Amino acid sequence: MTVLVTFSLSAILLLAIVVNTFTREPIETIQSPDSKITIDFYTVNGGAATSIGVLGIVDGPLWFKKNIYNDNNMHKADVEWTNNHTITINNHTLDLSKGETFSD
Repeated sequence: MTVLVTFSLSAILLLAIVVNTFTREPIETIQSPDSKITIDFYTVNGGAATSIGVLGIVDGPLWFKKNIYNDNNMHKADVEWTNNHTITINNHTLDLSKGETFSD
């Protein structure tokens, strides 16, 4: 019984990862003024049950990535750098040196 439940949960998790990965459409990739921070922006469409949103992911060291921006009901990313570590995305200001993120 435990094996069956574990297998079922594993299959559901794998399906969720695959669906989330393939529903992302790249919008743009931007770099900070000093080129030390790279952020990839995507539109995310979860299908009929959810709205389209914007996801911003910072490229970290090695293969690590961090979601810094997740806004539902948004189709684009208006981005402006204030300095090398502060960014405004769709009127939400984030100080990346402090680890700030936004999620709606």
